[in-house]
Amino acid sequence: MRTALRARDGTRALADAMLEPVRGGLSNHAWKATHGGQSWFLRLGGPESATLGVDRCSECALLELVSSAGLAPPLVACEPANGLLVTRFIPGAPWRREDARDARNIMRIAERLRVLHGLQASGAVCVVDFATRARSLEARLRATGPLPAPRPGASAGLEDLIHVARAREAEITRNARSAFDLLTSRRPMLVPCHNDLHHLNLHDDGDRLWIVDWEYGGVGDPLFDLASLACQHEYGESEQAALLDAYGRGGGLDESSLGAACRGFDYVQWLWYLLWAVRNPAAGHECAARAMVLADRLAAPGC
Repeated sequence: MRTALRARDGTRALADAMLEPVRGGLSNHAWKATHGGQSWFLRLGGPESATLGVDRCSECALLELVSSAGLAPPLVACEPANGLLVTRFIPGAPWRREDARDARNIMRIAERLRVLHGLQASGAVCVVDFATRARSLEARLRATGPLPAPRPGASAGLEDLIHVARAREAEITRNARSAFDLLTSRRPMLVPCHNDLHHLNLHDDGDRLWIVDWEYGGVGDPLFDLASLACQHEYGESEQAALLDAYGRGGGLDESSLGAACRGFDYVQWLWYLLWAVRNPAAGHECAARAMVLADRLAAPGC
């Protein structure tokens, strides 16, 4: 990290800053830097980012847009070649899971999403289509060969994950493709999207809600931002209805289309966790456990 900081005029002073690791990501490395009484957030992208669907050039272009709009922390530096990202460090704390389900906070994030989806992205921001992303992840999984037996040192959850993937893959894939087919008729206007509205990516300073970690963002169907929030926090019917009401219905935004987008989003998540687990057999119980929950939802009758 210090070498990367010294390579740029705008970040050279931070090379001698006090660095404190920031936990949370699976594939990236991040730090809080303190220098001259001020703080910055630093990140270096992981080596598997491109394999997992990250476009660093697009990320930098999107960050310029959303930071200028006050949705993301002020941008200091973004280097696609090495995944270097430097922003101002925002005081406050990320949401907890229960914060994302709070009625007032559902209204707050809906307001932020209306601002985001009203922005005009440049051509440098890539188009993110979830059906296309699913096919890409499917192809990467096929390229790894048949799902292997767990290797020595793999987490106990990986054995269960691979067993479920082998046994239910056809059913899960069929249900997901049915959802994507249902959504194709909507022909939505494509807008800037975040696509990973996990509570840890929602940072509250007590006054403003900031959205961080834009590496899976791009131009796409705004419905998948709503699905991202609803799926990752297990929204029930009342919470989904509240989100739709707060964001604004119309243009094909209703419970049926949100349910289909949730299935599509869950399928992409499931493929991501499966690919990560197969490539990193010691990834731990958390990834495997999350993938198992997603498999149960995707294979459920009526899905």
